[in-house]
Amino acid sequence: MTMNCRRRPGAQSAGGGLALCASVVLCLAALAGGARAAGAGWNEFGLEPKAAPAVTDTIIEPFFAFVVGMAEVDSLGTWHSGDVAAFAAARGKPSQFPLGRLVTIERRRPAAGTRDRYPEAMVRAEWVVTFDGPLDFPLPYSILGYHPGSLRVAQSLQLAELAAQDFTLAWREKHQVVRHPVTQVRMFTCESGYMLLDADAVVDHLLGDLLDDAWTVGFVSARDGGGRLSLSLMVGRNLRPIYGEFDLATDAIEPNGRPLAAALAGAVRPWLDPKLGLLPAPWVEK
Repeated sequence: MTMNCRRRPGAQSAGGGLALCASVVLCLAALAGGARAAGAGWNEFGLEPKAAPAVTDTIIEPFFAFVVGMAEVDSLGTWHSGDVAAFAAARGKPSQFPLGRLVTIERRRPAAGTRDRYPEAMVRAEWVVTFDGPLDFPLPYSILGYHPGSLRVAQSLQLAELAAQDFTLAWREKHQVVRHPVTQVRMFTCESGYMLLDADAVVDHLLGDLLDDAWTVGFVSARDGGGRLSLSLMVGRNLRPIYGEFDLATDAIEPNGRPLAAALAGAVRPWLDPKLGLLPAPWVEK
């Protein structure tokens, strides 16, 4: 079961911009699966069925569906790329990501005494994602019709998954304060390794402030009623905070920041701040 801890209502609204939603490697969140593991089960993979992501959910990209599903059913274990490929085949949807480069992905409980390393939040699980080497591939999504550049990913990534929370977000609209609840807000903080967008110089020139080199500090998923919110939180070369919104139901980057997405980005930014000393120094690829 997913632990829930309620945060104080009234989270502040956020600034942000458009940046790719390399929710890309919500891979973050994590990746794929395969060795026998405690507490996880896929009928398709020959494991004892206990809990599995719903294949009827509105997440088009099978990679994201696999990752989000594993977090939502709180499965622990170690998996391989073939398991994600089998999951994608069962859904009838090819993945846009280089799953063949994946070696293992693990979701585990944090070590004793480390669960409360983030203020006002508990670490529910840790993800370790290992590839066969560093990745450098074109981002498989476009922004306003342009393919913005390449995604560079370290050979090994470690992310902390914070226990789900419910927020009441707030922002100003036409001189009024709008308040809006979101639930099951899960933050995935990039504690080791790197994920960054290396923006194409020509596209960077064309899009200006809409696009910048972006260093990923974490990812966020949330429920908005019956729908989902998915964000990447990043910093630019000058460390300015930027974020990107990704629509899992249409498998596309949202080109214009919605007030709701901006408010969520601002609300979670305190946990995704390299100044906390829990995240790698930005723009140091190691």
